[in-house]
Amino acid sequence: MGSNGQPDSVFDYHLWRLLFRTGSLAPSLPTANCPQMPPKLQKYLKLLQTPACWPALTQGVAATLEHDSALGRDAFATVIDVGANKGQFAVYAQMRWPQARLICVEPLPDPRAKLDRVTRGRAVIHDCALGAASGEGQMHLATRADSSSLLALGARQKAIFGMEESGTLPVSIRRLDACVAPLLTRPCLVKIDVQGFELEVLKGATELLPVVDAVYVEASFVELYKGQALEEAIRTFLQEAGFRLDGVFNECVHEGERVQADLLFRQGRI
Repeated sequence: MGSNGQPDSVFDYHLWRLLFRTGSLAPSLPTANCPQMPPKLQKYLKLLQTPACWPALTQGVAATLEHDSALGRDAFATVIDVGANKGQFAVYAQMRWPQARLICVEPLPDPRAKLDRVTRGRAVIHDCALGAASGEGQMHLATRADSSSLLALGARQKAIFGMEESGTLPVSIRRLDACVAPLLTRPCLVKIDVQGFELEVLKGATELLPVVDAVYVEASFVELYKGQALEEAIRTFLQEAGFRLDGVFNECVHEGERVQADLLFRQGRI
């Protein structure tokens, strides 16, 4: 979500490796809260200063600690991670709520294999995509796997984030209601990061949503994927389902224009 919680390039990957190898020096590193420090470097330092993140870092998975600003004060008993990729949010969830039941959904086999490794057998993982109805679909593969989508990449996604579509992969699509029974332990968080397909995921969760306490969803203000629903449609759907917008986090702005952000919704109308 936001920066997608992983190294953005081959250079970043090798920087992660270099930083981790000096992890024993983490206590003597400068504070990660220095306002003059670039956000990416702040995150690197915070990860180095958080030992619970180190095992995943050795496998190239950076826990998305930036979500603490939205979720750090909550205590969830069930976490459903839709669009789990290789485990960036799942690792964060296991660190933040170690006793919570973790359910992940990831259709791509390579990221899913790494997700399984970094969650160390402590997550239920569904190998499918999610949508409003069950069926089959084509995943549009991006040159960054975490930007792949059931929707074709749009011109602005390619231009703003510097990526291309590299092929397609057939995947099974299920409703979230078919993957997770509503008899779950609360409070429950649903996190959704599915590159433009967020509204379709929500439409497939109408039985589950009444027992969900919070929805944390990445939404776009401009079209990044062809035919995607934008922030207003997602907000309207969740408000009609009984949720209220509680905050906007990790906003991405490009040339003065809002592009996307993480939205936190909580159960209960104002």
